[in-house]
Amino acid sequence: MNTSTQRARRLSRATGALLAISVALVGGARAADWEQDWKATIAQAQREGEVVVATSPNLSRRDFLLKQWAKDYPGIKISLTQVRGANFLPMVIAERRSGKFLWDVFQSGPTTALEAAERQVFDPLLPELILPEVNNPDVWGGWNDAFYDDEKKYVIGLVSDVAAPYYNASMIVPAKVQASGLQILLDPAYKGKIVWYDPRLEGPGSLFMPTLERNLGAEALRKLIVDQQPIFVNNLNAVAEAIVRRKAAIALAGSPKADMREFATAGVAPDVRSFGPGPKTAYRSTDGSALAIFNQRPHPAAARVFANWYMTREVSAGMAQATQFDSRRTDIPPLDPTAAAVPGGDYVDPQRGEGLKSLRFWRTETKRLAPQ
Repeated sequence: MNTSTQRARRLSRATGALLAISVALVGGARAADWEQDWKATIAQAQREGEVVVATSPNLSRRDFLLKQWAKDYPGIKISLTQVRGANFLPMVIAERRSGKFLWDVFQSGPTTALEAAERQVFDPLLPELILPEVNNPDVWGGWNDAFYDDEKKYVIGLVSDVAAPYYNASMIVPAKVQASGLQILLDPAYKGKIVWYDPRLEGPGSLFMPTLERNLGAEALRKLIVDQQPIFVNNLNAVAEAIVRRKAAIALAGSPKADMREFATAGVAPDVRSFGPGPKTAYRSTDGSALAIFNQRPHPAAARVFANWYMTREVSAGMAQATQFDSRRTDIPPLDPTAAAVPGGDYVDPQRGEGLKSLRFWRTETKRLAPQ
């Protein structure tokens, strides 16, 4: 080996070593940066002393948030208010017009969140995310899928909810459901035997309508609303009771496991089954679990702590168990693999895009067709 070759190899090794040292130093500096930023943010949040959160009307979600936050951040009070979109956003707009900026975090349905984003009441979310485990698009299946607003910056969905109608298998032979799919909803045998979380309201019932329109057609959906005389109710307990007491055979509501939880706890366990998780019978949404951060908020650091905390793997997994809705995080397995989204399935998402347009139309149309 000649001298020039030896010198070249020594230079190459030295350059590689310097590059490795540089990468390590940069990585270490970045780690130190976010860790210092996180500690400073927590310290500031503790000085603020409170975070004000608008959350969805889900008791399991509320109870988990209150308990887990008190355990993890006992020095920061959480003021948690359950809200419904129809009333909440007009109230916030009125408050802001009078110079009152009272809210830190929005954690509820994406329909309201998207309307709020259009009214420019939120800050971009990504700059608020400090923890590497939450500020990673791969964890959420990519930002394009996780964010619900068109700009992909304000409203993120934290749940992957695949929901289909379900039925009492003691009233309908399962093979009939499997053979008919959603068409069974139009069967005269089930006239007056379909309980539906009122689709005129914001909630899980109306979310079915874009999928019903795509798979049955608009005229069939009108027939379902009018001719089949579904039983409209405004809470999930009433849905479960109708199924358990055999007043209804089919439900268009939440998930059967979650809806039936109280009856199961009491030892009442009817054979309730889903129509199945495929895109021909189910939709995919984020339920009432969209997250956004208000601009001009009263407790900026506490809101930042809440957003990072809420998106961690530990809290996301705990929330999934508490609410029985799968986390969107790709590192948390689905609660029931047989009910999870079919890979590559072409689902309607009724909470964004064309699905949301269809949802808004049919909510209004249902009020016209079934005004009582």
